[in-house]
Amino acid sequence: MLNETNHELTNELPRWRQIELTIMQEIDAGAYRIGERLPGENILAPQFGVTRTTVRRALSELQNKGVLRIEHGRGAFVERRVNYGLGAGSSFKANLRDASLEPAVEILAKFEVAASPNIANRLQIPVGEPVLIIDTVGKASDLTISVARHHLPLRLFPNALERISTFSCITEIYLLFGYEHTRRAHCHIEARLPSPEEARRLEQSKTEPILEVQSVKKVDQTPIDYSVARYSAGRVSVYFDN
Repeated sequence: MLNETNHELTNELPRWRQIELTIMQEIDAGAYRIGERLPGENILAPQFGVTRTTVRRALSELQNKGVLRIEHGRGAFVERRVNYGLGAGSSFKANLRDASLEPAVEILAKFEVAASPNIANRLQIPVGEPVLIIDTVGKASDLTISVARHHLPLRLFPNALERISTFSCITEIYLLFGYEHTRRAHCHIEARLPSPEEARRLEQSKTEPILEVQSVKKVDQTPIDYSVARYSAGRVSVYFDN
């Protein structure tokens, strides 16, 4: 690995380019996982026998190619930008499996509330009707990519608070209650800076933008889930595919 070996450079290519290729080879060989931090410039420079400026050039090139993510004050992290489809029938699990990544969801909280006017409007239910809220963190092969809040009308998900314990995709909850053919009927995307709590949950800087995606899932013409998901814009690229 980079922090254990001294590397000899040749005169065949610019030194920064040779460093770039060496780091790429290490990542491709599995020496570093997605989200893992590389050794700092102060460690890499003497290993390659170059200045920190040369190392910085190599890391910058890798960032431009989407291989690394450089965070000011934290270092360079192995990156893999996830292409996330927001088609009518898309799902968290399918998106990540298509990218050869392992999906995982951590439930942060689940509780019942009375539907506010906004939630009631999205779910087409009366104001005050019971709704189950599920807060989650979504991961792609251990890399945190999203935090989400789902709003499920309890009349369509009876006893859901007791029945739901764990899942790797919200689609599993739909299936648990017999909803097989869901589609995304509404989608609104907004880019903004995260709140301190969102940045902490997403394990990113407060100065890095996020993508907020509000959507409604329906079965036939019946809304079954109003969700608000926040994605790390540096790790996720969303696209529409109907």
